[in-house]
Amino acid sequence: MLLRKLKVSKLTVLFIFILSLIFLQVLLIAPEEIGSTEAKLTKTKIEKMAQQQNSKKAIEQKMKGVHLVENANNQKGWELQADEATGSSDEQWILKKVRVEFFSEDLSSFVVVGQVGEVNGQTKNMIIRGEVTTTSSNGYQFVTNDLYYVAAEKKLKSLDQVKMLGPDETKGTGFELTGTGFTADIVKDTMRIENNVEAEKVIDNKNVKIKSNAAEFSNKNQEAGFFGQVVMNYDKSVLTAPEAYFKYSSILKSVEFVTLKDRVTLKEDNKSATCRLLQMNIPKNTMTLSGQPKVQMGEDEIQGEEIIFLDGGKKVRMNKVTIKGQKIKDI
Repeated sequence: MLLRKLKVSKLTVLFIFILSLIFLQVLLIAPEEIGSTEAKLTKTKIEKMAQQQNSKKAIEQKMKGVHLVENANNQKGWELQADEATGSSDEQWILKKVRVEFFSEDLSSFVVVGQVGEVNGQTKNMIIRGEVTTTSSNGYQFVTNDLYYVAAEKKLKSLDQVKMLGPDETKGTGFELTGTGFTADIVKDTMRIENNVEAEKVIDNKNVKIKSNAAEFSNKNQEAGFFGQVVMNYDKSVLTAPEAYFKYSSILKSVEFVTLKDRVTLKEDNKSATCRLLQMNIPKNTMTLSGQPKVQMGEDEIQGEEIIFLDGGKKVRMNKVTIKGQKIKDI
């Protein structure tokens, strides 16, 4: 009986000893860990509060009915209007319902309208997004998803797909065009479609369709140029050349001349031709081939210094020519 009591007493002492160790560990170690956890939580809260405070400080003001004008060298650079603007301390402005007019030296302009915009107050660069429409002084209209204004270059740029609608004419319709990439040079007063150009219009009741690598239009005189593998369907003719130009008459208010340059080919029914320069006179309904022109009409081949098709190709007039084959009528 005594032995059993002794054994129980030893076990009790051992148990009490283990409990004491655990109690000491809690007193000496745990408070440090708990304090560390609380410190981490406090630091996280402080950092989060600081971020929130900084973001609040970054917003300086919110305005409605915004009107800004940028002048450089005593000349108006651009004029901006927006329904609403939010400005920040880093001079970044967020705009809603934006309209910006960019002026060239002769005060011709490009008007850009979009849903939202951003303006960097230091660089004066802009981004305008959402159904962006750019309209030139002479009536060309370009639609893109977004548009960038690079202040240092005074250029408007977009890498998006672009749709263009040209101004109407007295004897035809304006160009309807699609392509990829758009640049408007405010200094040079030009608008350029960079890639994958497809265009069509009507000239004097004749349908015109063009495919080319690029196209450029003027904000001064409505002249248009197409470049790189130009293929043009004009009425019943198919013409190819590296370059094609449309010159407008300010008096007639329509296309007066169409010119194709360098390695020009023409195909129409049983007629084909090559030359270095081909010019159409739209009011006179003539087509002049020069620069080693060569025309194949059925079994006949004509070569000379200059070959002119009159009355829409029904008659031919030639200068210093040689003819191989049968005699051609109406020469």
